[in-house]
Amino acid sequence: MLDQKAFMETLHSVQEVAKASQEPLSKEEINTYFQDMELSNEQQQMIYEYLSMPKEQTGSGRQQSKEKQQTEGKKTDKKKKSRSGGKNANYFQIYLKDISTLPEPTPEQESALYERLLNGEEAVIAEISHHWLKKIVELAEHYTTSQVLIEDLVQEGNIGLLLGLRQLLGRVPDDIVLTETNGLQNEQKQRLKRRLEMYVQEGMEQYRQMQEGESNSTNTILAKVSLLHEARKTLAEENGTIPSLEELCAYTKISPEEITDILALHSGVSQE
Repeated sequence: MLDQKAFMETLHSVQEVAKASQEPLSKEEINTYFQDMELSNEQQQMIYEYLSMPKEQTGSGRQQSKEKQQTEGKKTDKKKKSRSGGKNANYFQIYLKDISTLPEPTPEQESALYERLLNGEEAVIAEISHHWLKKIVELAEHYTTSQVLIEDLVQEGNIGLLLGLRQLLGRVPDDIVLTETNGLQNEQKQRLKRRLEMYVQEGMEQYRQMQEGESNSTNTILAKVSLLHEARKTLAEENGTIPSLEELCAYTKISPEEITDILALHSGVSQE
């Protein structure tokens, strides 16, 4: 069985490599990172689509896009603005428009799809995923913050859904009774959907924690750098000499080891 945590960690690592690469990664290059995992064709395709999905524009490109939209007098729907917070790349607005026209399956069609999934029909995964696109955007809205963009959460949610579908493929949960005569009952179908929703939410929550954790860590280090700078300045004015490591520790309440690391990384507060 696929280790979900290891898979997601590897996927994010490859994503960072892809961002830093001047040329798009080939399928062969991507496969080398997952060679120790037994991935199906469906999972491999999921990885390629995830890594090829465009990210938010930054810098001058984003500004030019914004100016172009203003010049052409394009107006964004208020509902879509609330989803994006004004930070989405244009492609995501197009994505929202595209999925808004997708037809919803009837209850009978939906039950049939999940029955095929539980019976091990791998091809149905793509069809079920298609019907979840709107739902994933709705769920992503609840996890969006100033540090986490909704388009990134949607990507994570799609990955989480596919992982959940893979877990259910050909496996009937203990609390589900699937018979040839009655098929999948509505209550049982809702249980399956709740399970899949948990996979989606777990992916989004992990991504949000990772992003906010990195941001909080950066902010904390910067705050300590600023504190050390002010401590050196104040103590130097009071004592007329550059403060020692012990004096900085006593003043800032930061451990000697951490002060040494920060001083080594930030020349602006390094000891002379």
